Amino acid sequence: MADKPGEERPTRPARPPPTPWQSFTRFGLIFLGVMALYAMFDPSIGRSLAGAAGTILFPLIGFGGKYPVITILLGGLLTTTISGVLRHYLTPWIKMARMNKINQALSKENMDAMRKGNMAKVEKVKEKRMEVMKEFTDIQWVSIKQIGATMLLFIVFYTWLSLFMTETLVPAGNVMFSVPWSWNANFFDAFVLPTWLLLYSLLAIPFGQVLQRVLKYFSFRHRLEEMGALSETTAPEDSP
Repeated sequence: MADKPGEERPTRPARPPPTPWQSFTRFGLIFLGVMALYAMFDPSIGRSLAGAAGTILFPLIGFGGKYPVITILLGGLLTTTISGVLRHYLTPWIKMARMNKINQALSKENMDAMRKGNMAKVEKVKEKRMEVMKEFTDIQWVSIKQIGATMLLFIVFYTWLSLFMTETLVPAGNVMFSVPWSWNANFFDAFVLPTWLLLYSLLAIPFGQVLQRVLKYFSFRHRLEEMGALSETTAPEDSP
């Protein structure tokens, strides 16, 4: 809708400066991202970090190498839980939902304008979309902010698990396990990836999806309760 002549478009309120906690969080994520890059290109750093993590992981879930499948299962649950909780609290779900809703409406309006050949309206929709993207700039950086922490976590755990396999299971001769389709599967058999890494992914990925849905459910439920919407729509009416 075009502005009337002489009518000034209302300006958006200035974005408040980041709080000390937000600045500290941003610095921490950048630091973790730099550490992840160093660990990726310098294996010695990854091994050092994995050795430090191993002082906690080995007594906690190592079981002396006796139950490697359980070690992989618990490791997948642990890393998925940490990364899932971190991703959940770094993602502005409300803003993302609002931005997606606005983009859907603008896409529908753009398609309608193109079908009618109204190129002036197409340009207005394009300008409006650019304004919306500026308003939600922080959402565009959500994935980038998460990469550093989750990548470092995966590198450290992957390196520790790899060392656990080669330095604990191989000397003990405990490299075989049973699956429904084979009695003698080897952790080091490789199809696309080593079997132990495929097993880790098979256990961790579904749990990560369930965890994300549970966190979103409770987060949105808490938000609705704060707004009073949940109690108004779900509370039973008083009987006369």
